[in-house]
Amino acid sequence: MQEFFLATLTGFEKIVFLVSIGLAIEYLRPADKDQPASSIIFNIVWIAINLAMTNLLMIFLGKYIQIGINALGGPLVKIDFPVGVWGWVLQFMIYALLHDFCYYWFHRCQHTWSWFWAHHKFHHTDVHMNASTSFRHHWLENVYRIPYIFIPMGLVNFNGTMPALWFDGLLLWAIFTHMNLRLYMGPLTRVIAGPQVHRIHHSNLPEHKDRNFGAFFPIWDQLFGTYYNPHKDEFPACGTIDNDLTKNMWQANFGVFIDWYRLIWHKRAAPVTVASGAPNHTPD
Repeated sequence: MQEFFLATLTGFEKIVFLVSIGLAIEYLRPADKDQPASSIIFNIVWIAINLAMTNLLMIFLGKYIQIGINALGGPLVKIDFPVGVWGWVLQFMIYALLHDFCYYWFHRCQHTWSWFWAHHKFHHTDVHMNASTSFRHHWLENVYRIPYIFIPMGLVNFNGTMPALWFDGLLLWAIFTHMNLRLYMGPLTRVIAGPQVHRIHHSNLPEHKDRNFGAFFPIWDQLFGTYYNPHKDEFPACGTIDNDLTKNMWQANFGVFIDWYRLIWHKRAAPVTVASGAPNHTPD
């Protein structure tokens, strides 16, 4: 039994190591100075919880990824890549663009549907965003990623060899975009979703609400009207507009279920508008 639970934490050491690199780099030029160590410790502990719970869930739900791909007749598209460095770079770029397209809509739904926001807001209640925030997601999130990201991405067959470090690169990118780093990227700001672009997404200012959803490139935000191009010295404070806070691990794990209960109860208790005869709907 002990070995089983230890297996659910596979990859924890690597993630913490990569996060530590990010924390060390951002220490040199922080956007938000004097961040408390307690917020980082909280996130590190959460990484272990999130990893263990996600791996447990995938034992039961992971099979539905392939079932969904098969049900849609996938893979529908096959892309062959040349062997060598340029093949790796090309594959990474195309994979990142397609992943970003799926992630963009998934992420946008998380912010516009109350049901999804109930668990995603935990990620945004970190008022001291830093490299450790990148893995501060509720463990239910990967369940939603199955229909939004994993199955659609499985409809494309990437035929080409890739070094194992490629996957570490994806982890590093997630860490990079969340770094507490005062880094202005100039013209590249419109091309690459760096720390400043993503910090706008985590801003607690109303003018930044629901902006910059992309994970790798801002192209989808630009196409669909949600891009905000930060000024050179624009590094706003982070958190939610409503100043929501996650105060303990109990709330982090179970707060979503309380919010879901409230959403269901609120809809059931919604009064009927006598004048029109139609119910007053709450936002989805």
